[in-house]
Amino acid sequence: MKLSDLTPHLIYQFNSEHELLAAIEEISQKFTVNRDKIGDYLKDPRLVSAYTVFYLSTNVPKLQEVFKWMPEGWMEELKNCDFIDLGAGPGTFSLAWKSMGAGRDFYQIELSSLMKEQGKKIWEGLYQEKLFQGSRWEWSNSNPKFLLFGHSANEMGADVALDYIKKINPDHVLFIEPGTKDFFPKMLKIRNELLKDYNVLYPCPLPEKCPMENTDNWCHQFIQVKHDLEIERLTQMARKDRKLLPLTVQAFSRTFQAKNPQERLVRVFPETKFSHEWEVCHKNVLSRYQVMKRDLSKQESKDLSEVLAGASIETEVIKELDQSKRVKLLKVQK
Repeated sequence: MKLSDLTPHLIYQFNSEHELLAAIEEISQKFTVNRDKIGDYLKDPRLVSAYTVFYLSTNVPKLQEVFKWMPEGWMEELKNCDFIDLGAGPGTFSLAWKSMGAGRDFYQIELSSLMKEQGKKIWEGLYQEKLFQGSRWEWSNSNPKFLLFGHSANEMGADVALDYIKKINPDHVLFIEPGTKDFFPKMLKIRNELLKDYNVLYPCPLPEKCPMENTDNWCHQFIQVKHDLEIERLTQMARKDRKLLPLTVQAFSRTFQAKNPQERLVRVFPETKFSHEWEVCHKNVLSRYQVMKRDLSKQESKDLSEVLAGASIETEVIKELDQSKRVKLLKVQK
């Protein structure tokens, strides 16, 4: 994704770079400080366009990174599905899925009239294909459906998200949501309901009660993304890091089954002089792991320093300690 791909199709054209940066900062303040007025930006073409330039462009790469974690073969099944972008905004994840060469028909469900206008203008500007838009959608065809929540379940809440799932009745569901402690209880409520009818594909080793339920802990992941030079320059001028991103990712399927990894890295602790320290969900039980640096080459240790929460691993326990397990690393997902 390049800024030059987006800027001709904005519903508001900025007069200067300074004006754009000021609008991005205004939106950021609404997201982080003035959340009681967060919806105000949806009524302003200037702020909708600023959101599109900054957040659409930096969120599009998330989907490809997330799919590196997904089970082998699932994407091939999803390619034959209608794609439903729920809470689509300007169509961020529709564009991401399209760029991955997937999807039959594309549907964007969005309540904001300005966001729908912006999404339609981008889609029609970039592609010569039909885009379906609405606030809700009724399907007359029998095509399998892939439903994606892109930072929307957090805003609508668990009950509304579950209501959409019930009405749409998708074959597959993917959540890419904020990696925050506040969101996690909402995700757990959704997860517990979906497990009645769906297979869990990610991140859980087993379709059982989450070990973080009713605790202060929360399951989230990190991805490292790369941006086009124009976008990277914009993030630097806005003084906002959009390369290392925390997420809450969960994937479910009614039809696809996968042999899930039994060990999932859920938290990376600061390295010690002697070891890499991780929290791992192993068969839905949380444990602290130590990987001793003395057993690694310098390059292996450097590589482990770059492993992020969300990766699957395979280990062999060397020694049981009082508060942790010392393990030998057999495999780690890159």
